Amino acid sequence: MLVTALLNLVIGLLATVLVFTDTLRRDLSPRTQAGWTGFVAAISIGGSLAVAIGDDALYRLVMRGSDPALVVTPLAFIAGVIIAGLTLSALAVLTYGVGSRYGPFAAA
Repeated sequence: MLVTALLNLVIGLLATVLVFTDTLRRDLSPRTQAGWTGFVAAISIGGSLAVAIGDDALYRLVMRGSDPALVVTPLAFIAGVIIAGLTLSALAVLTYGVGSRYGPFAAA
C-alpha cells in the first residue's frame, strides 16, 4: 500500500502547487494565499494519506461482515484508494476555485 500512499501524496502535492501558483497569478494577499494553500494541502495531502493509511483497517472491516467466499482483488482495492485520493484533491481544488472567486473570501 506504499505505492498508493506515494501516488496520493504526489496528487495532493500537485493540487497544492496548482492552487499556490493560481494565488500568485491572481495576486491575492499573502494571508489569503496562505489560507487557501493550507486548506488545499490539508485536505489533499492529509486526506489522501489518511485514506492510504486507513485502507488496511477498512479492508478488514469490509471483510469481517462479508461472506468468506467474497474476494476483493488487490487491483480493485488499490484503485478505490487512488480514486478516493483523487476525489479529495479535486474537491479541495474546486472548493478553492469557487470559494476564492464567489465566496466570502473572494478578492475585492
